[in-house]
Amino acid sequence: MSFTYRYRARTISGEAVRGSMRAGDRKSALASLRERMLVPFALEAAPTAKFGAFFSGGRLRENLAFFRAYATLEHAGVDFSTSFDLLVAQARTKRFREALEAVRCDVESGGERLWAAMARRPEDFSDLEVAMVAAGEEAGNREDVFDRLAGFLERDARLRKRLAAVLLYPAIVLTGASAVFLYVLFGAVPQFIRLFQAFEVAPSPLLGWLARLADVMRNPALAGALIAAFAITGFALARFAATPSGAIVLDRLRLRAPFFGALIKRICIARLARVLATLLESGVNQLRALDVAIPVVESPLMAAALRRARDGIAGGASGSLEEAFAEAGVFEPLVLGFIRVGTHAGDVPHMLLRVADYYESDAESMLDALPQAIQTAVTLGLGALVAAIVYIVYVPLSTLSTSIH
Repeated sequence: MSFTYRYRARTISGEAVRGSMRAGDRKSALASLRERMLVPFALEAAPTAKFGAFFSGGRLRENLAFFRAYATLEHAGVDFSTSFDLLVAQARTKRFREALEAVRCDVESGGERLWAAMARRPEDFSDLEVAMVAAGEEAGNREDVFDRLAGFLERDARLRKRLAAVLLYPAIVLTGASAVFLYVLFGAVPQFIRLFQAFEVAPSPLLGWLARLADVMRNPALAGALIAAFAITGFALARFAATPSGAIVLDRLRLRAPFFGALIKRICIARLARVLATLLESGVNQLRALDVAIPVVESPLMAAALRRARDGIAGGASGSLEEAFAEAGVFEPLVLGFIRVGTHAGDVPHMLLRVADYYESDAESMLDALPQAIQTAVTLGLGALVAAIVYIVYVPLSTLSTSIH
């Protein structure tokens, strides 16, 4: 899980500074501050990777356009200043335009490396993007790294877009069904109740129950209490999800959900494998690659497993990436088998790419089957709703007609 840590600290000279940074946990955030020679006296965390993070594509599209264009300009031999003039001009949002201008100012006037200037803006550039740029600058192949990063972002955007498109139809149908139910509850049911009262006939149990529900929802005090209860529950759930242990519990429940749990797990594994492969191919060492993958994997459960794997490799308890992943106890045997083959062949990044291709293909197959499954479920649900409405309307009319005769 990704956390944005807002900190207040002092430099070695005693100057007070404040800012934000992204890290997998509090320990990593403190270590990063120490590397920057800062002494923190306040550090607060809030989750930035939500469980529905697959749908947040605005920043992703903006950054994708930036890295793809920058790779093309680097390949054409355009200098940094001219490249950023063009990139700032093509930025789609004011916020990203200001971020690019600030990055250019830090590089040209402050003498910072490009990756360091990007790292100062965690809301605009992810840990993965910063690490890739750093690897490209250190290896002297920034153009190739930017091209790989753009390719990764393109695949990520495509999966997010497909998942959002698949879920759009049931969301629209659910909204329409909810509107119909509310109309029946607040429009049709009270009219039937008044009609029964006019003829002094007792309503059916179902109609009486719906009438009491409508009365409760119309009562300001009870409605307020109900809204307050939902708000408190939501706030408590959000606070629970903001803690590492709570996020892991909720993520474990999410990954156990029928069908969607397996789909999300495949997308997370494909994302993780491609991130690690891209970083390792770019010359980033395993420990640093795992550090970057922890906040971008978008699964608190897998992030905790990656932290255990990283600590195992760093402490010498695990001699290879396969052993570290096996000790984590989260990854499927197929993933471990691919990494084992890559370790023996001396080409782990290539096998990780094969893992990513396999799980992305599997996820896309599930996405292909999902519309038919959703359409069937929605059809059955609408049929049940229509049957319930007919029962609510027909049974009272039949009872009333019999009582009148």
